[in-house]
Parts: sequence; structure tokens; C-alpha cells
Amino acid sequence: MGIHLLSDGIVKTDRKFRIKEINEGFTRLSGFKEEEVKGKSLEEFLSIPGVPEKKPVSGIEGMLKTKEEAVLPVLVSVMPEKEGYVFTLRNVYEYVYLLKRLAEERNFMEAILESIAEGVFTIDREWRITSCNRAFEEITGYKREEVIGKKCGDVIRSSECGKECPLRRAMEKREKVTNREVVIKRKDGKRIPVSVNATILYDASGEAIGVVETLRDLSEIKRLMREVSERYRFGNLIGKSREMQRVYEKLEIVAPTDSNVLIVGETGTGKDLVARMIHYNSKRKNKPFVKINCAAIPENLLESELFGYKKGAFTGAVEDKPGKFELADGGTIFLDEIGDMSLSLQAKLLRVIEEKEFERLGDVETRKIDVRIIAATHRDLRKLMEEGRFREDLFYRLNVVTIYLPPLRERIEDIPLLVDHFIKQFSQKMGKEVKGVEEDVMEFFIDYPWPGNVRELEHVIEHAMIHAKGAFIKPSDLPEYLFEKEREGKKIEDVEREHIERILREVGWSMQKASKALGISRTTLWRKIKKYGIKKPE
Repeated sequence: MGIHLLSDGIVKTDRKFRIKEINEGFTRLSGFKEEEVKGKSLEEFLSIPGVPEKKPVSGIEGMLKTKEEAVLPVLVSVMPEKEGYVFTLRNVYEYVYLLKRLAEERNFMEAILESIAEGVFTIDREWRITSCNRAFEEITGYKREEVIGKKCGDVIRSSECGKECPLRRAMEKREKVTNREVVIKRKDGKRIPVSVNATILYDASGEAIGVVETLRDLSEIKRLMREVSERYRFGNLIGKSREMQRVYEKLEIVAPTDSNVLIVGETGTGKDLVARMIHYNSKRKNKPFVKINCAAIPENLLESELFGYKKGAFTGAVEDKPGKFELADGGTIFLDEIGDMSLSLQAKLLRVIEEKEFERLGDVETRKIDVRIIAATHRDLRKLMEEGRFREDLFYRLNVVTIYLPPLRERIEDIPLLVDHFIKQFSQKMGKEVKGVEEDVMEFFIDYPWPGNVRELEHVIEHAMIHAKGAFIKPSDLPEYLFEKEREGKKIEDVEREHIERILREVGWSMQKASKALGISRTTLWRKIKKYGIKKPE
């Protein structure tokens, strides 16, 4: 709603203020028809302080007498003409109401702008920044008052400022710019990658008055993609074994689809990173990736973590809180250790998968969501189904595509490549010039069963790099637990139990230190201690 849409009262008079003509707006305000007022003095109906002789004046406060003999406050504008005057009358109450509505609409639009996670800013036709939101401040490092009125090129300092500028392209070619990746320079001098969208701003008459641009910070996405690339090299991943090549081939096929995926593999095989690879190589890559470990959260809290809760739903619920599914809307949710989920929660998860809807705890409102589900487990879900501990219908909903990550002992030909990779990684971090491992160390690595898989190998190399004094890692640089007992002929479970017991003794039975040394979560460590019946000495 705009001021120009109001039906103002218009009155034309001669030089002596006798009414010559009125419009429907005047009739609406006063109640008088034209034949009732024509030829009469306007002063009979309108009271104002004075009338200018030659110059137009606006905003004069006046009082209009209506047909019902009421008095209506009006704002009057006067335009002198050659043969008289043109008076424009506006209802003050309508004007005040309009201003209030405009203020409310402005506040509403500002609230929307501030709630957007992307940085948003606008420029005028002179390339000056006219507005920006809080996310723009966070991405660029500039405060709003520092940028308003400045040329956008002086603030953004993009790698494409100039002819290739997305704003210039939008302004000059009258076309939208979408998902253009550029590098901008923050206030602190740091360069960060961003995804840019830009579109023209038009006024009510259709004339271009500027451009609005959004910025999405890609720093975290780039970091994760580098991490994935460095550790597993999707497309050129570490691992020449046929087992891993099959994984890579399946990832290339599955990632671009929207199908649910079940990742199966032992602890330390890289299930989390594979889930991220799937997400960041999918059409949802610019949407949220939300992870939750179903084994790390007590059952009585897991439901509220997944689905959120309404204020007052339980003691301590002092405000509404969205769950992981809401946070992942439009993107991907990664349900790690899905095999540890209770049957009651499995039923609710099944409903989300089938109907794409759920309710928060304590709420009756049904919420629709659009998420891709990636689940992972180290357990045998088919065996759990036979035992009645995992729903068969949920299994088949999750198991649209299964990716099996082989343990390190099943792809020993990849160990030299992984060792070389981790040595290069830690050499760079630690500023050391370690070139490799001695031959007997590599032979030991090939023979060792690696119960902690790639994560354990990474921990062992890091430990060895800290202690290494020469160009090659020696047996004496490795953690002592690796050599504590002869392992030939022992089961993997025995090796893992002895491994855990040794680490616990070394760290004084500190769960936090032991889980860090083993490269597993404290919840997983507790579960393994219970599984193997490990007890702290009296």
C-alpha cells in the first residue's frame, strides 16, 4: 500500500475561492456532491490559515466541514493556477494510518532481512551501498555504519570487481546472476570464497533503481572438501585397492541422487567423511549438513534432539527449540550409529521418512520437511532385525543404497599410501622433514590388524612423528602398546580388548584421555569396555 494509492480530495476554485469543480475524493471526504457546492465559497467548507498567492504550498493543516456537520482534520496542498487554485485535501487519519502501516511493513521486511543466513546488501545506480544485514557484517567484517554510502568495490574488493562484477552484469544486462563463486577481501585483509547471487531492484514504475546481492560464505564448505580430498581424495582418493575403488565408484553414482544411503563399516573407517562427501557432491551441497550421533545421546534426550520441543514440553524446556531435522531442512541429516536407536524412536523416524513430517515434543503442529537421510552403523543390522532390536521396514527404507567401508586389514595394499599421506600431513603441521618409515616398520604395519582402522593409523603416525628425530620413522618411535604382546593367532576382538586395556592403563583410566588416544568417542569407549568386560583394578 503506497501514498499514491490514496484517493485524495481535489477542489478547483477561481481567484475568489468559488468552487468550480470537485472530484469523487472530495465527495468521499465531505459527503457533498458537486452540484451542492459548485459556485459556493470554499471557505464555507474548509478552514485554513491562509492561501499563498503565487507559490505552491503543501502540508497545511486545515479543518473540513462535512455534510453531517462534523469537522474532519485534513492536510491541504495548494497549487496556484492562472485562473484560480487547485486544493488537494488528505484525510489526516488515513495519512497517520498509512504511515503506521508503512512503518510496520518496513519493520517486517527488516526482520526478514536480518533473519537470512546469507549476507545481503543493496546498491543504487551509482554503486553506493544503501543497506545491508547482520550476516553481511559477519562475512565482511564491516559494521553497517562503515559501509552505507560507500562504493561497493571499496568494501567488497572482489576478485571480479570491474568488468566481470556480478552487480555490473545484473545492472547493465538486466539479468540475474546465480551461484557465481568469487573471492572477497574482508576488512581484516583475509580473503574468503563466497557464492554470489544478484538481481535488479525496480521501483513501482518499473525503472531500475539498483541491485540486491547475496553472499554465502563458502569457507567451511571449502575446508571440509579439502579435508575430504586430502584424506580420501574422492575422484583421486587414497587407496588403490579394489575394495576402495568400488567405494569411490559407488559414491560417484550415489552422491548426485537424492536417495537415502546406509554406510556400514567398523569404527575408524571414515563413515563421517564419506557422509560429508555425499552431501557436498549432491544438489543439496549449499544447504545444511547436520550430524547427530544416536549412540552419544541418552535415549530420553535423543527424541528432543531429533525433533525439537515446544516450550513447557518438559522440565527445563524454557523456550521453543528446533530439532536436528528442522535444522537440516533442504539439506542432509547424518544419523550416525543408527543401530543404537530405540525401537520407539525407530517408529517415529520411519514416519519422517515415509510422510516427510513430524511434530516437536509437546506440540500439536505438524511440520513438513525435505531432507536427505544418510545413516551409518558399525553393527550388523540384519542380525539386530532377527533379534527384534531393529525394525525391518526402517531397514529397507534406509538401505536404498548401502556403502560398505572395508576395514584397513582388508585393504593392506593401501597402507603404504596412507602412511605416506599422513607423514606429509604431519610434516607440514609440525615443521619436520620426515620422508618415510623404515622397512621393518612398514612390515609391522602390514601385519598389524588395525582394530581402530584408518583413524588408529593416523594416531600412530602422529605419535611417531612427534618422537621421530631422523628422516625415517623407526620402531622405537611407535606407541609402546603396539608391541606389548605377541598377537599372532589372536582374534581381532582379543587384540582390540588388549589395545583398550593398555591405553587405559597408560592414561590412568581417564575416559577422556583414552578415547582421544584411541580415536573414538567416550560413548563408544564405554560400550566397548562393557562388551569386553574390562574392569579397573582395585
